[in-house]
Amino acid sequence: MNSFGIEAVPRILCIPELLRRVFELSTDQANVAHAAVCKTWSEEATRVIWRHVSTDRLFSLLAPLVAGGTHGEPYFAREIDDDDWNRFDRYSHKVRSLRFTRLYNTSVFKEIALGRRRLDFLPNLVTLYNAQPTLLFTYSTIKDLIFAGIISVGDGIIAWLGIIERRMCHIERLRIEPYYQEPLSNVQTAFTSALKRMKRLKELVVPTEFLNDSNFHILASIPSLQRLGSACPHWLQPRDSFTTRSLSEFPTDPFRSLQEFDVHLNFGTAMVYIPTLDGFRMLRVLKITSGVEESFDNYITLLDVISLHCPRLKVLELSLDNPPVEWAVTERMTKYTCRVRHLLRSLQHLESLTLQDFGVQGLVPLRDLPHFAHSTLTVLRLDIDSSLTSDDVVPCDFPMLRRLHFGPTSTPISQPTEVANFLSRILPSNCEITSEPYSLVDCESLTQVRTCVLSSSRLE
Repeated sequence: MNSFGIEAVPRILCIPELLRRVFELSTDQANVAHAAVCKTWSEEATRVIWRHVSTDRLFSLLAPLVAGGTHGEPYFAREIDDDDWNRFDRYSHKVRSLRFTRLYNTSVFKEIALGRRRLDFLPNLVTLYNAQPTLLFTYSTIKDLIFAGIISVGDGIIAWLGIIERRMCHIERLRIEPYYQEPLSNVQTAFTSALKRMKRLKELVVPTEFLNDSNFHILASIPSLQRLGSACPHWLQPRDSFTTRSLSEFPTDPFRSLQEFDVHLNFGTAMVYIPTLDGFRMLRVLKITSGVEESFDNYITLLDVISLHCPRLKVLELSLDNPPVEWAVTERMTKYTCRVRHLLRSLQHLESLTLQDFGVQGLVPLRDLPHFAHSTLTVLRLDIDSSLTSDDVVPCDFPMLRRLHFGPTSTPISQPTEVANFLSRILPSNCEITSEPYSLVDCESLTQVRTCVLSSSRLE
């Protein structure tokens, strides 16, 4: 009977019922095709569902998990039998990414190790997130190890570095994000020791404290390394990663594959490294954050060095963790625009430019924005003094610019109409204007500027 005809509120047919009705109304030949489509659809849906899973979901395929112990660490509620492993094997080959959501009782790993039917019990697993130290995952398919958040603090990281050194030197990607306490005193030693074995490494992102003169030359000798990054969380005092002392230990062909360099490094040290290392000529992304007070002359000199030695850059970001309270005004500061134009002429492929605390007294006057015009630039981030506009607009061309971002120390927009009139004459109509969430640029004035710029572009 047609359920739609007898119910006050028609119910939605679930997929199995809908398919059954389609099959009933079709010929046998058509149903063969329908079945093939349904089977393919089902397999694809299952593949997507199990491609990226959490440990709770995966381990629950074997047996229910219950919390116990002092810290409530889950363990299996019963023994795992053959039927459990049969069910597990139906899905295990689909898992490519496994995320640990909490700490588990060590008995969980022991039972899996004893009962698994093959050493690589997740044969297509590639990526591990926040994993507890365990030898269960030391097989060769795993390429990515990522640790982020409080689950990865302390001895867990040191234990993993030991496992990497002994059993997992084949990994290609290692990310250890900053955590909520200072690293243990022997983290650097463990990291340096593991680094000597990781000859296939392609991407490395670690806390700034991990890098120093004793291991930077090791990184330079890894032939496949494409991305190197370091990070220092805002609650820690920033420190320089390394100095120029390790240059004498560098190989003859350092950083031969390096594409992205994103580290905490003072500008003076960077000015020595960049001309010395030939690998920097192939860089596509360069991001340097200085943890010391830098003079504006250092800033300008570093730009000159980059323009000469990094011609293939697509992304350039320079920033200061500790900008000077007061800048010493120099002739180079008041005439910085010619150095900017020289930089942009040299970097013909540049797509994104971020200069924090740059310009006159750490700010770029709004009237100077035309000097940053570049034919390939799509993103421009600057700390802007929006009070300094001009009626005389220098002819400029931002044909590809899609985003102009007011940096965190940009001044408030006191005259939105004037600012909008100025920007509408230099920016393309589809350029987005944004600011930092907690900057001095308030949302209301920025919204007014956006509206006026958009209106002006439509009128034109």
